[in-house]
Amino acid sequence: MKTGIFCVITFGLITVSFSVDAQQPGASTTSPSQSVTEKAINLQVWTGRATAIDFSSVNEQITQIFLADPSRFTYATDTPLETGRATTIFLRRIKPLQFPNLTTASVTNLFVKTKTANGNARLYTFNLQAGENSPKYSTLDIAAVSGVEKQRQTLEVGSFRRATLSDIERGLVAAVRLGYAPTRDPIVFKVREFLAIARNTSSQTLVDIAQKVNLPLPVLTEIGLLGIEDNIKNPAPKPNSYPMPPSE
Repeated sequence: MKTGIFCVITFGLITVSFSVDAQQPGASTTSPSQSVTEKAINLQVWTGRATAIDFSSVNEQITQIFLADPSRFTYATDTPLETGRATTIFLRRIKPLQFPNLTTASVTNLFVKTKTANGNARLYTFNLQAGENSPKYSTLDIAAVSGVEKQRQTLEVGSFRRATLSDIERGLVAAVRLGYAPTRDPIVFKVREFLAIARNTSSQTLVDIAQKVNLPLPVLTEIGLLGIEDNIKNPAPKPNSYPMPPSE
């Protein structure tokens, strides 16, 4: 059975989860299957508290970590990376530091490279930012999700063809670019709302979400098909195989 990646954010005693399809562009992998995560995962860290990213549930060992802007965050792992047994990263906010010639950003990149049980590599991308107000969660748990769960995050657009959220987003961009829909068309706003909800829930199918935002299913299907066709005509460049910069 095919599996994807399932992210679970723990809020104390409450758990809110969302799926990240492990077959879509966004974070690359060097595995033979070319399995990749769909998008960068947004992650917040609050003052005086730590936020953990745990790969224990998928039995993946962390091999490398790269933080683009280390001026406001620091990290540690449960065991040294050199041992090959690290499975959890702990992130903390620090008072801003000044590094010569280093640029800063309010939202920075965190790249985590892992090795699966069968020796394949994955590269996860996170958007790291300072949390505001009271803390909302403390742990991001990366866990396996079944093919059934993954199917909930795709839309059937034809015989043996299913569109992912990335296909739908690409189709929306193509529709605007080709003049099929103006930028301020109500349908464009509905599709964006649909994507925002779909990427932050795993309890509803894409059909359910479309109905919730009053987005006609035929329109969504056409946008998904347009995205698939656009990807075939204009495939995204493959990520290079150069190693990540060494960790600080």
